[in-house]
Amino acid sequence: MLNRVISLVVAFALTPLAPAQIFVVDFEGFAEQTEISDQYADLGVTFSIDGDPTRLPVIANEGSPTIGFNGSGADRPMPSQLGGLTDPLVDGSFTVGLDIAMEFDPPVTGARFFVADIDGSETIVARVYDGAKQIDELSVSAGDPGTGNGTSTPFPFAAPSITRIVVDVPDNTGFAIDFLTFTRPCAGPGCGVRIQVAQESAPGRGDFDENVLGFVRPFPFAGSAAEFYAYNVPQGDSWNGPALTPEPDRSHVVFAGTSDGLTICLVHDRAFPDDPDGGRAETWLEITDDPDGAIRTVADDPDTASDSFTGEPGDSLFTSAQEWSPCCTDGMAISGIDCRTTSLLQFTNTDGSIGSPAIRGMVEWFVYSATDEPIELALEEDRRVRFIVFPDPECPADLNCSDAVDFPDLLLLLAQWGPCSTCLEDIDGDGDVGFTDLLILLAAWGPCGG
Repeated sequence: MLNRVISLVVAFALTPLAPAQIFVVDFEGFAEQTEISDQYADLGVTFSIDGDPTRLPVIANEGSPTIGFNGSGADRPMPSQLGGLTDPLVDGSFTVGLDIAMEFDPPVTGARFFVADIDGSETIVARVYDGAKQIDELSVSAGDPGTGNGTSTPFPFAAPSITRIVVDVPDNTGFAIDFLTFTRPCAGPGCGVRIQVAQESAPGRGDFDENVLGFVRPFPFAGSAAEFYAYNVPQGDSWNGPALTPEPDRSHVVFAGTSDGLTICLVHDRAFPDDPDGGRAETWLEITDDPDGAIRTVADDPDTASDSFTGEPGDSLFTSAQEWSPCCTDGMAISGIDCRTTSLLQFTNTDGSIGSPAIRGMVEWFVYSATDEPIELALEEDRRVRFIVFPDPECPADLNCSDAVDFPDLLLLLAQWGPCSTCLEDIDGDGDVGFTDLLILLAAWGPCGG
């Protein structure tokens, strides 16, 4: 089961040919036993009890349901510490299992949720449908890797079209569904933004233009940067985001378009399954050409004595010095990165201690994309990577990445009038911002794709 989980989560993140927007349902904020049906209909998902229109699934908060999370002895609470979704009380007993159905309208291309507390002799089966046709199935039993009391077990699926998932619940089972994420093709502002990736050939060389490695697309996300990183939910003290299944001994860079603006996430190592050795990282991220600066929206871990961070809201320089154990990840998220800005990232001494290495317990470094294979970077102390945010290649005259060509774009073009071989305003790529570029911009006036 473990290999299937890993491969499907990777497929969920990487298979779309166009950027896929990610949605999250975390079942938080509801009172115990609240019936859940259409509370998330604005996201295109509803919930029901399969085959029983008289009942609905309900919220289980910490300490319940009675069988799965009674909070006594070794029976641990909900992994998110707040709430999840379970089958309802039937005639005064939680021992009657009722199957939970999720309906997606419009269909989704990927889905993942966690089932908490698969232990004892329990087995949970999830069946996936496209219309009336079953297209996939995943069965997980107690004792399988990643199961156990208080443990959250991922159920990932990827397909061209998923309209329904039914979670088959046997009798005498205490469980809850938590942190449902799903994807649909992206449409709207920011869906086409791309980031150029370059790395200097040696520390301090600065020859980025001669060493461009390619472009990545950010993951469009219908939520905040904190929700995208999903720190501590459901795996403790770690990244749980839907766009990435971290690899052991690897540092990961992931961009996302969130409600906090374009976000860069740094994720070191992995939590599920456990990494063998833990590690250490000291990172330095500087953003240029961004007048209003950025903000650190996630610190992984925020309250650990071995971790330290610098950078206030509105700053352009953010550093971290972090250590983590085999159970967990470390990292951070920086949000509010504007179009046309340049960011420089490196592993370097940030805490002033010559005795603490900037890299330990990692041997690889990758940048991930919503549409393409990840780009491998050279993992070397003080060897900088450059990221430049470019507009959608399908709408190159959208110079400020607003998903429209309008007056601000015209002002940007006029401000760069004249020779400029590296300017985004050189739309036709002839090394000069001039009349031809102006004609291209005016011809594209209006919403991108409109």
